[in-house]
Amino acid sequence: MRLTPIVGALLVAPVVAVAGPVAQQAVKPSGSAQMYEFVAAAPTQDDLVFARQVLPATGTSAILAVSKTIYLNYNTVTLSPGNNDSRTNRSTIAGQQTTLQGWTASATTKAATTACMKELFAPFDVTVTDVEPPSSTNYVEAIFGGSPTQLGLPNNVAGVSPFTTDCSIIENSIVFTFTQVIPENARLACEIMAQEVAHSYGLDHELLASDPMTYLDFQGNRAFQNQVVSCGEFSARSCGINGSVCRANQNSVALLTERLGTRGQPGDTVSPDLSITFPQNQSTVPPGFDVRADASDNVGVTMANLFIDGNPSGTVTVAPYDFTTPGTLAEGVHTIRVDVTDGANTKSQEITVTVKIGAPPGGTNPPPGGGNGDEPNEIVGGCSSSHGGGGLLLAFALVGLAFVRRRR
Repeated sequence: MRLTPIVGALLVAPVVAVAGPVAQQAVKPSGSAQMYEFVAAAPTQDDLVFARQVLPATGTSAILAVSKTIYLNYNTVTLSPGNNDSRTNRSTIAGQQTTLQGWTASATTKAATTACMKELFAPFDVTVTDVEPPSSTNYVEAIFGGSPTQLGLPNNVAGVSPFTTDCSIIENSIVFTFTQVIPENARLACEIMAQEVAHSYGLDHELLASDPMTYLDFQGNRAFQNQVVSCGEFSARSCGINGSVCRANQNSVALLTERLGTRGQPGDTVSPDLSITFPQNQSTVPPGFDVRADASDNVGVTMANLFIDGNPSGTVTVAPYDFTTPGTLAEGVHTIRVDVTDGANTKSQEITVTVKIGAPPGGTNPPPGGGNGDEPNEIVGGCSSSHGGGGLLLAFALVGLAFVRRRR
């Protein structure tokens, strides 16, 4: 993640004793680990490591998750070894009974972290809470606290999650952000944890700096992106772990939608309002131009997606709904589409622009009457179910199917 903008010392909290000497668990390069061992890429420039534990395939990579609650646990917790089960605090990552001290951050920092996690997962049909669910609920437990050394991991591991060789969902998983290794910063902790949680839903690292699943540097707030990109830490590879391959590339929004569904208000049939405010339809713009849209909804807009020539090219989950297009976009005519959804209904608007090197950043206006006189095209999508149907997912299907410097 990003460390440079953060001012302040690392938290140094007392380490809580475990039951006997801690067995050391090495973190190995990808391709060299045995089952239940840990893999990670090279440390970041801040000498931090983000690990995954190699677990056997479960065959649940193509089904909707049962664990649709994410419990943010800021409290002291005692873990026992065993198959992952948040309801009984059993974890494959714990080699012996271990107590991790809760996060000593201020109430304000914790509240901001909770708000950030809710923001990142808002488009999806999952509940984010800092209140422990009843034992009858299936949930992913996201533990903030402690030190990696208490679990036998190297002292520079900042986060860890289990991950299966077929990129499957790990129901009732337990994942970790070790807050004694990082500064007290809500967005930092949130983005680390978002990646760890998403690992347990089967998402790999990817080469997109604006997405929480990245190792790459990014000077801004990340969000899960509706964009097909290569997996990998610093170079492209197939998606998987420890040499296993489960897909060629990854779209975070599409995968989370497939495995969690989209959030919607039952009975809501009112589509959002949408207007692309820049650039104008039929205008001429330079490579790397911005796209800006206004959107509102009677329930609330949960996500806006940008498509260029039908290809997903960016996602925003909170206003302002602004996007920057690639500076490598070729000269010529391109179709720009923005989709917005409230989780149940989708509205789309489409314009055409001409990309030309040397055009002013504000673009040039279209000829009087809009060139050919066409107005922007507006499309209203149907309702989507909790299983991710509807206009938004149709778009996903058509295309197939990111410290506060990130980090891995």
